[in-house]
Amino acid sequence: MDILENVTVIIPAHNRPERLQRLLDYYRGTGLRVIVPDSSDALFTGRMDPEQVVYLHRPGLHFLLKIREILPMISTRYVFYCADDDFIVPEAVCEIAEFLDRNPSYSCAQGHYLTFTPCGDGVRFTPRYIRNFDSRVDGDSAVERLTGQLGMYASVLYGVVRTDAFIRTYQYCFDSKGEPRFRNLYLAEEFFHNSMLIHGCYATLPCFYSAREQIRNSAAQITVPSSVIKNSPEYRPEFDGFVRGLTLLLSECAGMPESESEALIRRVVSAPADKPSVLFKRRVNAFLDRHPLLGWASRLSVWRYHQKGLKAVRGLQSYPCTFSTPATEAIVRAVRSGGNGKNGC
Repeated sequence: MDILENVTVIIPAHNRPERLQRLLDYYRGTGLRVIVPDSSDALFTGRMDPEQVVYLHRPGLHFLLKIREILPMISTRYVFYCADDDFIVPEAVCEIAEFLDRNPSYSCAQGHYLTFTPCGDGVRFTPRYIRNFDSRVDGDSAVERLTGQLGMYASVLYGVVRTDAFIRTYQYCFDSKGEPRFRNLYLAEEFFHNSMLIHGCYATLPCFYSAREQIRNSAAQITVPSSVIKNSPEYRPEFDGFVRGLTLLLSECAGMPESESEALIRRVVSAPADKPSVLFKRRVNAFLDRHPLLGWASRLSVWRYHQKGLKAVRGLQSYPCTFSTPATEAIVRAVRSGGNGKNGC
């Protein structure tokens, strides 16, 4: 997999040293370059290959600020994020990098996702993000791509992307004084997503790409939702900064007047990310999660979602939930060696 020498993985670590160690061990010897901007309270003192890994300890530093610091360190053609509690499969990264080599009009691509839960000595895999598992956004212009994605949002934050597009994306997250235009992590993800569509086309390839650990009380569950940011007067400066960054980026890349760019960006980011029925189900699940006495209903909802997903992906080799592959076996070994097999199924 020599092509992986042209790919950097960024692991934005924060206060989960055992997960970081697990992931560093998983990527050891793959050829991938690894950069770890770590905002944890304590310095990571685990095993690292100094030939492969660049580690920066920046306690408490905001996500956007620590990413800005590592931008000059990315020297490869492609780059991707991997959360410290996830696994992104090196063989899939190789396949996607080759796809991007062959298709210069594409700025980013990814594959299919699973969720995994450690169960005793094993690991249970279930499908993730199945509604848009074959999506492509391939309009000829940035305007076509931004408007063509509406109603079928599939975040590309963890996809393999071109490094030049990655770097430019974060340059527009800061104002002329070097201050972040916004700080909300959901907005940061949405900014990244829309920026990649401004830069080029997007594809989901039929390969097993990533396994995401199901962890309650993660950052995603304590961050203010973007819907609140967009609609609450108290967050207006935050939202306006987000819009301003995308407006300037679109104006430069598409050659549009700023007024037209801003109108389009506001229309795109104000549109529902999914169908009303999907959004309603999410609100119901969020309500169930907040009330301990309704835990049984929450577990039932999760079980039904998993069963529906297993039925939808039956027979697809890119969703190895009910059968074993070398990729899932490698993840199981990594989870076992990381000592995280105590969760219940």
